[in-house]
Amino acid sequence: MRSFELLRRPPPTASPSRTDLPWLPTLSRRNPRSPGEAGKPSHFLSNAAVLRAVKAAGAIPRQILSVYSAAAGQPGFRHDLPTYQALTYALALRRRFRAVELLLARMPRDGLRPGPALVLPLLRAYSAAGRPPDALLRSCPLPLSDRLFSALIQDLLRSDDLDIAGSLLLSGANLGFPLKSRHYSGLVRAHCDRGAVWSAIEFLDLLATRGSVPDVFFYGSLIRDICRAGGSDAVDAAFEVVDQMKRNGREPDVVIWNTLVHGCAKAGQWGRAEGVVAEMERKGSGAAATDAGTYNALISAIPHRQMVQDGILAFRRMMEKGVSPDVVTFSMLIGGLGRAGRVWECNTLLGKMVRLGIPPDIACYKILLGVYRSNAMSDDASAGLLWIKVSEEAMAALRTGKRWKIENKVMGL
Repeated sequence: MRSFELLRRPPPTASPSRTDLPWLPTLSRRNPRSPGEAGKPSHFLSNAAVLRAVKAAGAIPRQILSVYSAAAGQPGFRHDLPTYQALTYALALRRRFRAVELLLARMPRDGLRPGPALVLPLLRAYSAAGRPPDALLRSCPLPLSDRLFSALIQDLLRSDDLDIAGSLLLSGANLGFPLKSRHYSGLVRAHCDRGAVWSAIEFLDLLATRGSVPDVFFYGSLIRDICRAGGSDAVDAAFEVVDQMKRNGREPDVVIWNTLVHGCAKAGQWGRAEGVVAEMERKGSGAAATDAGTYNALISAIPHRQMVQDGILAFRRMMEKGVSPDVVTFSMLIGGLGRAGRVWECNTLLGKMVRLGIPPDIACYKILLGVYRSNAMSDDASAGLLWIKVSEEAMAALRTGKRWKIENKVMGL
């Protein structure tokens, strides 16, 4: 009896190697395999197993990567895109950035390429950790595509992540990616829309140091948007953009200069507007030569109390430079002189306008009628109608080549 007891074996105990770990898939006895998996070994790890390891509570990077390595080492196994998305993001949150970059470099072996849905969360994780996107972009397989880069910028702008978008653009320039204005125009406009004009200017300065300089058309649109806001600070920012253009080898054209003059006029800075026009006149001919729009903007900047003197001087200056006035020029001068009570000069200007073959438009007639009413002329309506008739007769005479004297018609007022 005693010998029988000695030969009895102790009850079996659980082997440590068979203990279920929370980040490993369950045993095949508890999860029977489907008929399609009959040819696979009992310890086969699927993409679902990797996802369970990623989502397991308290899982550390080493545990997650051990499951991934075991699955990747199986013959013929390929990870799918959702697995890479979950895996790289989980590792990035745990600041295992080197592992993230190695995984991205491995994706082509599984026939995959990273898209915006995978890269965008990683960019935010890198930014939260204070890391530039350069390392992340370098690890992306194959050259960085224009489609992926543009999609990332647009997604970041939609989510109001302007700082991350700026870092991504600067990193692209560092990597030699050919940046174009369509890549960063949205970011510059977003800064301007939020009132952060100087942030946009600073970003363009940084971009220029990396060899990416906007063209004249882009700068012109930016200056127009800045001046449209009005105020002295906006004018200062517009002048800073012009200086930035010159530093980067971009010469402002007449449209940009005229926009500056208009901005000064809107901000009530007559002296500054006059300085811009003087600089344009010094340049003489070329893309920055003055035109009617230049002097119209200058006249619009003249305060009402100075229109009688400075407005006429600007008009003479315009004629001396060989620039032909237009209907806008005469309309502004007539309105300014009319506010000062100089009705006779208004009539004279209208006569000169007709002699030059410039037909008054409806706006000009409205200004003239307003001048008559504001100066309490007794027969303002008939005077306005007379000027319409005078202009029609004058233009008809000019077309037919007949002689016609404005003085006779003017004295009839």
